[in-house]
Amino acid sequence: MRRPFVARDPERAVVERAITGAEPGGALLIGPAGIGKSRLADEVVTAAGRQGHRAMRVHASEAARDLPLGALGPLLPAQPPKDVAAVLRALVPGHGRGLLFVDDVDLLDPMSAAAVHQIVANGLLDVVATVRAGVELPAFVTALMRTGRLERVDLGPLTAAGVAELVAAVLDGPVSSITVAHVQRLSAGNPLYVHELLTDAVESGALAVVDGLWHLRQLPAASPRLTDLLNARLRSTIRQERPALELLAIAGQLGLSQVYGLSDHDAVEGLERRGLITVRQDGRRTYAALAHPLYGEILRTTLPVSVRLRHSRTLADLWERTGARRREDLLRWAVWRLTGGGPVNAAWMTDAARLATLLRARVAVRERLARHAWQATGAAEAGLLLVAALFDAGRSGDGYAVLDRIAAAADADEDRAGAALARAFYLGWGAGRLDEALATLERAETVVADPEWRAALTTQRSMLLAASGAPNDALALLEPVLGADDAVPLRASAAGGLAYMLAGRFPEATRLARRAHRLATSAERAHQDIGVLTGLAGLCVRVMTDAGHAAEARRFGETVLRTAAGKGDAHGLAWITAGLASLELPAGDLEAARGHAIEAAAYFRQVSSPIGLGWVLAIGLLVAVHEGDPARAATIAAELAATRPEQRQVQLYHYEIDRALAWHETLTGDPERARHRLAARARHWWDWGALLPAVVLCNDLARLGGARQAAAILGGTVTQWGHGWPLGETVAAFVRAMAGGDGPGLEAAARRFDELGFTVYAADAAAAAWAVQGPARDLNRLAAAVAAYTARCPGLRTPLLAAVDVEHRLTPREREIASLAAAGFSNRDIAERLTLSFRTVENHLAHVYLKLGLHGRNELSGAPPRI
Repeated sequence: MRRPFVARDPERAVVERAITGAEPGGALLIGPAGIGKSRLADEVVTAAGRQGHRAMRVHASEAARDLPLGALGPLLPAQPPKDVAAVLRALVPGHGRGLLFVDDVDLLDPMSAAAVHQIVANGLLDVVATVRAGVELPAFVTALMRTGRLERVDLGPLTAAGVAELVAAVLDGPVSSITVAHVQRLSAGNPLYVHELLTDAVESGALAVVDGLWHLRQLPAASPRLTDLLNARLRSTIRQERPALELLAIAGQLGLSQVYGLSDHDAVEGLERRGLITVRQDGRRTYAALAHPLYGEILRTTLPVSVRLRHSRTLADLWERTGARRREDLLRWAVWRLTGGGPVNAAWMTDAARLATLLRARVAVRERLARHAWQATGAAEAGLLLVAALFDAGRSGDGYAVLDRIAAAADADEDRAGAALARAFYLGWGAGRLDEALATLERAETVVADPEWRAALTTQRSMLLAASGAPNDALALLEPVLGADDAVPLRASAAGGLAYMLAGRFPEATRLARRAHRLATSAERAHQDIGVLTGLAGLCVRVMTDAGHAAEARRFGETVLRTAAGKGDAHGLAWITAGLASLELPAGDLEAARGHAIEAAAYFRQVSSPIGLGWVLAIGLLVAVHEGDPARAATIAAELAATRPEQRQVQLYHYEIDRALAWHETLTGDPERARHRLAARARHWWDWGALLPAVVLCNDLARLGGARQAAAILGGTVTQWGHGWPLGETVAAFVRAMAGGDGPGLEAAARRFDELGFTVYAADAAAAAWAVQGPARDLNRLAAAVAAYTARCPGLRTPLLAAVDVEHRLTPREREIASLAAAGFSNRDIAERLTLSFRTVENHLAHVYLKLGLHGRNELSGAPPRI
C-alpha cells in the first residue's frame, strides 16, 4: 500500500529552519519507534537534493558499531581515510552546501561519531540525525545540543486530524469517520501502526469500499503485522505478570489498588518499569492501564475463553463490592456480568441499558443489555430501550414487533405514551409515514390522562407537523410550552427550533436549538427523549449556519462528529456529516462538502433512513453540479429519483431536493424547466409560511436567471419577515438588486454574503455585478473581486461565473497557489508541495496579486478587496 508523508508540516518547518540558515546547522529528531523520524528526515534530505545540495545518508546499526567508520564507510573512498580530518575532507563538498542524514545517531561507531561531531561543531555540513526516545544520548550529541549547534525536535503521535489525513492518503479515497476513529484509537497516532493496521484490514477484507467510502465492515482481529512487532514484548512477561495484563486488557483501566488486590504487587511494578503498563494520577485516584491500546487487542484476541469468563466474573464481583467510581463503570459491570455469568441485578441492568443508549454505545451492546433487562423485568422502559437498539441496527420489523408487545401490556399512562411516542417517531422520521404517525399520537391522547405525558404527545405531533412543511401549525401547538428558556423541555426545544427555523425566525430557532442540545448533553434523559437525540446536532448546525454563524457551526459540528465517530454512532454520524456537507457547500469548500455527503449517504444507507438519504443525495448532487461534473451528477440524480418516492409525506428536505434537481436541469441544458420548478416550489413554501425554504429557493432562482420571478414571490415587505435573519435579508437584497440591475446593490450583497460565510453566493453576486455594470465601471476591479472569491472556492462552476471574462480570472495553477498562500504556506512550502521551483511560485503569485489588485500576501490571506 501507499506510504504517503503527511501531517508533519510543523515539525518539518522546524527542521528546515534549523538547516537553512546563513550557516550550516543541525536538527535531532527524537521519538518512539514507528513515529516517523526517519521518514521526516528523508523527506527533508530529498527536498534539499532537488534544490542542488549534496545529500548524503548514513544508517548506523548495532552490527556496524564495532567497525571503524562502519556507518560512514559507504560515503567514503575505497581506500578508507586514516583519521577524522581525512574523513571530513572526503565528505565536505568543495563548493555548494551539503546535507548529512544520520539515522540512529546513538549507534555510530566511535570514529564516525567523532567525524559527525566535528561536522556539526564547525558548521561544515547541515546535519539531520535521529534517535529513538528513551535511549541515552551520546555525550557528543548532548554537548552539541547544549551549545545550540543541534536543535532538538520531538516527534509525538499524530493528532486525530493527522491520523485522518494519513488514513485518507494511504487509502487514496474518502474514509468513514468511524474507521478513522478506530484506527486512531488502536494506533495511538503512530504512523507505522496506522499503515500496518490498514494493510492488514484491507487484505483480510475487514476494510473495503462501501458506497464510495472506505469503511470497516467488521472490527478486525489484532493485526498480524503488529502482533509480530509487539508480541515480543508481551512474550517477555513472566507467569506472575499475566493476570495483571489480562485484567487490564478486559477492563481498560482499573484503580491501582484494585490491580494490587487482584494480582502480584512486584509483578505490577515490573510491568510499569518495562513500559507495558502506565500508572497515572487523576485527582485523588491512581489508575493503571496498558501502555498501548494494541496490547489490549493482542491480549484479548489470544485470551482463552475460560480465562476471559473468569476475569469478567471477577471484575463484576469487584464492582459490586466496591461500587462505581464513574458513571461508565455501570456499563462495564453489565458487560462483565453478562459475559462472566453470576446473579444479575435487574434494576442495575435496566440502568445500564438506559445509560448505553444515552451514551450512544455500540448497537450490539445496547441490544444485549436492553434485551436482558426486558426479559428480566418486563418493564416498558426496558422494552423501549430494546426498540431503540433494534431500529438503530436497521431491524425495523423486530422493533415494531416489540412495540406491539409493549402496547398490548401497557397499563399506565407512562407506558402507553412511551410506546406511542416511539412508534410515531419511527413511522414519521424513519418511514416517512406521517399520517400514520400523527394518527398514533392522536389515539394515544384519547387514553392518556397525565398532563405531562399529554404534553409530550402534543410536542411530538408539532415536530411531525413541522416535518410535513407546516411550521405555523406546529408553533400553534407548541405555544403553551414555549416560554422562558429554563422551562422548555428537550423535546419541545427541538420541535420549536425546527419549526422556527423553517419559519425563518432565527433568533428563536437559535435559542431553542442551543437549549435542546444543552439539555441533551448535560443531563440524563428518559427513554421518550432518545429519538430526538440522533438528529439534534445536525439541526443545530443547520440553524447556526443559516443564522449567519458558520464558523461556530463548523466548530460545533466537527466536535460532535469526533464524539460520534469515537462511539461508532452511525445514526449520529449520518445527521452531523449531512449537516456539515450543507454548511461547506455554500462556504465554497466543495471538496469537504463532497466528502461529508459521501460519508453521510453511506451511513443513511446503513441505518435504512430514506429521508436522510434523500436529503444528503440532494446535497451531493448540488456539489457535483457546482463542480461541473455531469457524470457524477447523473449517477447521484438516478439514485435520488429512486429514493424520493419513499419520502412522499416528509416535506422537510424536499426543498433541498428541488434545488438539486433544478441545478441539474440547468447543467443538462434545460434552464427554463429549472426556473419553473424553483418558482413553483418557492411559492408553495411561501404560502405555507415556511420562509426558509422559500428564500433559499428564490436565491437559487435568481442565480439561475429568474430574479424577477424571485422578487415577485418575496414581495416588498422583506424587512418585516427578514428581521433577525441576516442571510434572509441578504438574499432579499440580492434578489432585488438582480431584478433591478442594481450593480452597487449586488456589490453590497456580495460583501454581506462573504461576511456571513456564504462565499459561493458572494462569488455569484460579484459576477452578477460585473455582468450588470460591464465597461461602464471598473471592469478589472470587479473581475478581480470575482477571482478573489473563486480562489477560495476551488473548482466552483456556476452560470454567473461562466459569464465573467476569463482573461481577468485566475488560472487553475494560480488559484491553487493563491489558496495555499492564503492558508499560510510559505513559497518554499508551496514549491515542495506542488513540485515547482521557488521562482515559479514567486512568478505565479506576482500574477495573482496583479489580477486581484492586491499588494502582497497579507491581503491575500484576508477578505477579498471591497469591490
